[in-house]
Amino acid sequence: MSSKLDSYIKEAEEAIQKIEDYKRKIGDKDTDVNQLNKNFNKGKINNEDYKTKLSEFKDRFSAKEKNEIKKYLDHLKKINDNIADLFKLKENIKEGAGIENKKIKDFVKRLKKKKIIDEKNYSTYTYNFLGKYSNLLFDEFSKGITVKYPNYFKPLYYNLRLANIRVFSNTYINLGFMISFVTFIFAFVAGLFLFKGFSALKFIQVTAFSLFALIITILIFYYYPKVIVDSRKREIKNDLPFAILHMAAVAGSGAKLIDIFSMLLQSGEYKALSGEIKRIMNYVHLFGYNLTTALKSIAQITPSPDFKELLNGMIGTIESGGDIKHYLKTKADDTMNTYRLERKKYVETLSTYSDIYTAILIAAPLLFIIVLVMISIIGSKIGNLDIGFIQKLGTFVIVPALNIGFIFFMNIVQPDI
Repeated sequence: MSSKLDSYIKEAEEAIQKIEDYKRKIGDKDTDVNQLNKNFNKGKINNEDYKTKLSEFKDRFSAKEKNEIKKYLDHLKKINDNIADLFKLKENIKEGAGIENKKIKDFVKRLKKKKIIDEKNYSTYTYNFLGKYSNLLFDEFSKGITVKYPNYFKPLYYNLRLANIRVFSNTYINLGFMISFVTFIFAFVAGLFLFKGFSALKFIQVTAFSLFALIITILIFYYYPKVIVDSRKREIKNDLPFAILHMAAVAGSGAKLIDIFSMLLQSGEYKALSGEIKRIMNYVHLFGYNLTTALKSIAQITPSPDFKELLNGMIGTIESGGDIKHYLKTKADDTMNTYRLERKKYVETLSTYSDIYTAILIAAPLLFIIVLVMISIIGSKIGNLDIGFIQKLGTFVIVPALNIGFIFFMNIVQPDI
């Protein structure tokens, strides 16, 4: 057995040595190509000579060399099989290894009860039925459009990354085209019932109506990720101070940073940050990234500049060997102070809005009614309009409309609590 093993090892070393020789040839050719590029950039050779010599380096291996490499790799595989047979490894690897399935299941259950087997620390995307058919129908068309007009689709790809929409970018574009096409068909059929008559004018009206519905649907799909990004940016900004405070408290107990992120995710209190934290967990537990690499990746695609600053601070603290507990505590104090100042500033702004509301929507309508009453003593019309009609228009239309508009304005400018 020992002599056979020594023979196999010797054959394997010879095959590996041959492959290493071919590898060195690749390095020599790469050196020659680099030298050729330098000579061309310095003007030592003309364009025609450069193209001619460069074509000689097009293939790193000739057909003969490729066959030789394949032969040695196949030989290495055969040697591995022979060594496995020598130690009878194949005979020892049997399905179930003589253990009954019931015993295996009971063993796993006991481990779960003792919490020796951990739950998944990562999440995966689910299958999208509509995405499959949209890819089949519109994949080639969308690829042609995106290649032809890249400047229009770069912002869309960027916003899709930041929006954390659980659909691949190309699939999202295909979905947009498919739903827009279906909308066009439905709008065309609906237009046949909306517009009466049978004439060229009706066909033009129906076609214009369908194209309008098509364009509106495409615009909705195009700008929807941007709306999501802006919304997530506001939500993260509102959740972040309390999340940092939570992280600082947990870090004070000596917990690891990856465990702190896991606790934040499991608490379910920070919905706006859950997407970013899930990505961090996926990068670490599913793809095998180290924590700093995962944090750098998330810092590049998060829509919130505040969260990006937090992650970059964590990265700098970890790489410099600093105290993450001290960093989180300091960051929590600074963030809460900023949060209080912003709320105080908003309360001061509210006092200004209340003065505006009192002047425009309380005092002005009263003054308007008084003026109309005084004018009605002199005459019954203003600009061919009855004073009674103007009073009703102001009371039941203009004043309610201004109040509704003010309510919408306040909902837009107020920060979420």
